[in-house]
Amino acid sequence: MQIRGPVVETREPRTVETSNGSSELAEVVVRPDRGAGEPVQVTLWGKWTGTAELLEPGMGLLVTDADEREFRGETQYATTGDSAVVVEPDFLVDVTDVRGWVQCPRIYYLNKLSGVPLKYPVARGTIVHEVFGDLLRGRDLEDSVDERVAEAALELGLLGESAEAVADDVRANAAAIEGWLEQGALTDEDSWRSEQTLVSERFGIKGRADAVRRGAPVELKTGKNTGREPRFHDKIQAACYALLLADDVATAPDTGTLLYTKNTTLDRGDASGDLSPAKDFSVGPGLLKYVLRQRNEIAAAEYDLTVPTGYEADAKCEYCFERDTCMVVAGRLDQESKAGRVGEPVPDAERAYFERLYRAVEEERREVHAEYRKLWERTAAERADDDRALVDLEPLGRESLDGGRWRLRARRTGDAVSKMREGDRVLASDGHPTRGTAELATVERLGEEVVVVADEPFELRRLDVYPSEIGVDRRLTALHDAILRGDEDRKDVLFGRRDPAFDDDRGVYIDNNDAQNEAVNTALNAEDFALVHGPPGTGKTYTLARTVRALVADGRRVLLSAFTNRAVDNAIEALEAQGFTDVVRWGSESGVREDMESYRLERAGDPEERAAALDEARVVAATTAACGSRALKAQSFDVAVVDEAGQLAEPGTFLATNLADRFVLVGDHRQLPPVVRAENELRESLFERLIDDHPEAGVMLDRQYRMSQRVQYFPSREFYDGQLRPASGEVAGLRLADLPGVDPEAL
Repeated sequence: MQIRGPVVETREPRTVETSNGSSELAEVVVRPDRGAGEPVQVTLWGKWTGTAELLEPGMGLLVTDADEREFRGETQYATTGDSAVVVEPDFLVDVTDVRGWVQCPRIYYLNKLSGVPLKYPVARGTIVHEVFGDLLRGRDLEDSVDERVAEAALELGLLGESAEAVADDVRANAAAIEGWLEQGALTDEDSWRSEQTLVSERFGIKGRADAVRRGAPVELKTGKNTGREPRFHDKIQAACYALLLADDVATAPDTGTLLYTKNTTLDRGDASGDLSPAKDFSVGPGLLKYVLRQRNEIAAAEYDLTVPTGYEADAKCEYCFERDTCMVVAGRLDQESKAGRVGEPVPDAERAYFERLYRAVEEERREVHAEYRKLWERTAAERADDDRALVDLEPLGRESLDGGRWRLRARRTGDAVSKMREGDRVLASDGHPTRGTAELATVERLGEEVVVVADEPFELRRLDVYPSEIGVDRRLTALHDAILRGDEDRKDVLFGRRDPAFDDDRGVYIDNNDAQNEAVNTALNAEDFALVHGPPGTGKTYTLARTVRALVADGRRVLLSAFTNRAVDNAIEALEAQGFTDVVRWGSESGVREDMESYRLERAGDPEERAAALDEARVVAATTAACGSRALKAQSFDVAVVDEAGQLAEPGTFLATNLADRFVLVGDHRQLPPVVRAENELRESLFERLIDDHPEAGVMLDRQYRMSQRVQYFPSREFYDGQLRPASGEVAGLRLADLPGVDPEAL
């Protein structure tokens, strides 16, 4: 029997005497059938009483394998030995987050704020994991190492690493993988899957397992471990995958394997202990239920956005590599921390701002989780109607590719459209995205024939848009960097403690439009920031390009950014039209417009050359989301020029502005608001806030080149205080008949 629904009432745990001795229990009242049923009492026995203490009315609760009985005419339910109890099962907790929480709940919290840094162990670990997958797919070691190191050239170059040294390091780690594979030669009964995407709609956990062998999880760690057993938090990670593989405690795999690749690089004369890289361990029901209880603690904390203190765990702070960071964050945000606090808190206004926007960004995460749920809650037809899936595809075959990957082909059976584009990462499946065979895949073609590339072969019958939390993660990191690492002088301006400052140099950059020329001058003279308000048709992109040119001529290094790839490419096109081509475009091949491909930075190749191409660029163009990447976060600029600023929530704008000494925001808050899912404080852009607080820092472009005077009249009156005017008499008198290819009589 399964009970699932919102909690109505909770009661304090208590101890009772049973035939087996004393036992703890907690009674919870739940409205089953996802809230549609009448309230029922559910008794949680034993260690599940700890989970009961996390509950509060309104939370979702799932109890599996419940015992049903009648008591005084009332049907009641209770956990059994096979039961699993899940708090907020609709909240998908990532496996790596469960691992971090078990290490210490503060580490889980700090990881959300700080992101993944550009450091050599991170870059090497990524390469070793890629090589691991290649070896499992039967690829030659040398070919794999050479290609994977070349693919990571940009990051390696920025770190000052040579391809040869990294390749040697990766080979040494890969020796552990090769040796282990040779020792456990596969038989006909063996089966491997690498990088398997797993989502549990029952347990509220998701993740991507490094590998699965004979149905059991194998996790790769590029560190060392000379103990006989895997580290406990590593066991937890593998146990999570064991639970996901069966989606049931009773039938989950009973073993897991951790591969510590650095063990093979150790000198047996200098190191002691067990140097074997592979360490197996038993996965029993007790460990799986412990995993669920830890997962429940995360879900409960995220329900009301409780900030962990560290006291929730038994970790010893003096041995923690995050101790200093933990103490600084606690001190700056005036938080309780088991490790203690150092430093002075940021001003109250900044702390309140951080906490307010932290909650708003986390509300965005919940909206992303709602998109995950639609993978299984919505029917295939509903997903297709929402343009979130292509369904009922007819498999056309599969082709093995170099490197062990597969090209899967299928034919569309209808004329449905979707939000997917060529180059996107999607969830490809044989019919259902979470209950069948499913793999993350890259779209190669989306015509009458659908073609994707995936790690494993299967019959392609469906594609789904796969939600991503990367944007949420990067915005949290940007918020953290702006408030806790941000320049104090800049924060004085952002929080109204002083007005923005400007030099008074003047020049003529645009001689036929006073407002545009004023905008360029304001941007050049800004010591903090400048704001360019560009209503429709006022030459905003032209002015932006002229501003970038003037900044570069003044010796400044410029980050050119925008919310969308389209806007970034349009800005480069405007620069090109003005004869300026010294631009490096950051982006993927599918994200960059075809005619802008010559500007795109190729990240593969020689590390020194790739790093120099980025480091020496006077103008780097990228979306604001891309500005949160490890490589771009390691760059610094004199000025960030951000287009579409009215469509960016404040943390999204920080992704670009954090990288520069000063910034220029270009946009129109009278048009589209920030693109967010949740209705909260993210609906106001930094552009709008600053232009309201500091109108002296802004210039409005008031001459428009797009609309006749009669068309212009309404938006000018309603949205722009009557300030818009035609750029010329010719513009004022525009008629439909003047437009190429338009016959007014045919309308």
